[in-house]
Order: sequence, then structure tokens, then C-alpha cells
Amino acid sequence: MRVDRNQLRFNQALLVVLLPLAALWDQPWLVYLLFLLMASQHAPWDLMVALKRLLRVPPAMVEEDPRPHRFARFLGAVFLGLASLFLLLGLKGVGYALALVVALLAFVNLAFGFCLGCFLYLHLRYARALFTGK
Repeated sequence: MRVDRNQLRFNQALLVVLLPLAALWDQPWLVYLLFLLMASQHAPWDLMVALKRLLRVPPAMVEEDPRPHRFARFLGAVFLGLASLFLLLGLKGVGYALALVVALLAFVNLAFGFCLGCFLYLHLRYARALFTGK
């Protein structure tokens, strides 16, 4: 299968830039927006892909299993969803802290090539195989 590396970098760059700005400027709508963008990956129209195309970022396709990246994006969406919920409830410290964890992990992936969500995905698969024999 093929993965667009520029799409992954684009998603990470959005998170790295916009989430700290949201916290710094106390703009929770940025967290909500990024949650919607991240959560749209299984919708008929992936909004992150649409935004990348709108900005004319060229694709960089590589042969790679996309499942670990989808799992990592799902985890990011879950954390941003929780951050959004806490922000809506007025618990700004917790909400922005969760959002900044997502930004930090996106930065680590962007700068050093280590994807914690991908790492967790692979280890969960190994554990499943160990316990189920599959």
C-alpha cells in the first residue's frame, strides 16, 4: 500500500503550529477545528487531505502500511476530542494540556521521525498475535 508522506508532514505541521497558538492566545476554536480535521479521516471527504490539496502541497507517495498512521491519527483525534470537551466545560488547563501533548507528539514525529501512535499500533498487534496466536 502507499502512503503520502507529505500529507503526514502537513498534518503534523498544522498541529505543531496551531495547537500552541490556540493555547497561547486562548483560542479554543482552533482546537475544535483541528479535532474536526483529524476526526474526518474516515468520513467520505477527508478534510486534512482536502486542505492539503487546496494549498497545493504535492504528494510524496511511498510504499508503506497506512494502518499505523491511521491509528496514530485516530489517537490524536481522541485526545483533541477530549481536549475540546474539557475546553467546552471551562477546564482550560486540562484541555490545553491535552492539546499540547498532541502538538508535542506531532513535533517529535515531524522532527525525529518517531511516531508514538505507530509504535503503539505495532506493539498492540504483536501482543494480540502473542495472546491469540494470529
